Amino acid sequence: MFHSITGSMDIYKTYKHNPPHLFRPRAKYFITGVIYHKQKLLQSASAKHKLIHSIHLGFNSRGWKLEEWVVLHNHYHIMAEAPQRADTLPFIIQDVHKFSAMWMKKYVKEAKRFLRIWWNYWDTCITYEKSYFARLNYLWYNPQKHALISQAENWKFGSLYYRIQNNKEYVSRLRTEYPFNLVKVKDDF
Repeated sequence: MFHSITGSMDIYKTYKHNPPHLFRPRAKYFITGVIYHKQKLLQSASAKHKLIHSIHLGFNSRGWKLEEWVVLHNHYHIMAEAPQRADTLPFIIQDVHKFSAMWMKKYVKEAKRFLRIWWNYWDTCITYEKSYFARLNYLWYNPQKHALISQAENWKFGSLYYRIQNNKEYVSRLRTEYPFNLVKVKDDF
C-alpha cells in the first residue's frame, strides 16, 4: 500500500513567496488548502460538494490517485498518490482553486466581496508509513478537531463518512495504532 521511492526523478522546487515543494513520482502527498483570510466561504453543503467535485476532477485529470479528503468551512485536506509526473500538482491545485473560486463568486454571497478566494496550499511528501497513517487519521478526524461535529464519521464532506461504512475495522485499527494528536500540521483555520 505504501511506497517510498527515492531517486533521480525527484524534483525540488523553491519559490519566492510560496513554500518549497518536493515532487516525487508515485509518492503519497498530504495537501492542505485554505481560503483567503480564513473566511468561511465553504459553509454551505453546495460549496463543499462543488469543491469536492473540483478536487476529484483535478486529480483524476492528471493521473493522480485521490485517496482521502475532507472539506471544512474554510480549508481542506487531501491524501493523494502521485503519478510518474508528480510535478503536475501545482497545476491541479491551480485548477481546483480557480474553478471553485469562480463558482463561489457566483453562488456564495459572502465571496462576492473578495478579490481573492484562495490563499495558498501546502503539501508534504510522505516518506514514512507511520507518518502516512497518522496524517490519514488527522485528515479523517479534522471536522471533530475543529468542533464542527461530535463524531467525525458523520461528517458527510469527507472520505471517512464513506470509508467507515465499508471498512469500520480498518478505520478503528488505524485510529488506535497511529494517533494523530502528535502530527504537526499547519491547521489554525
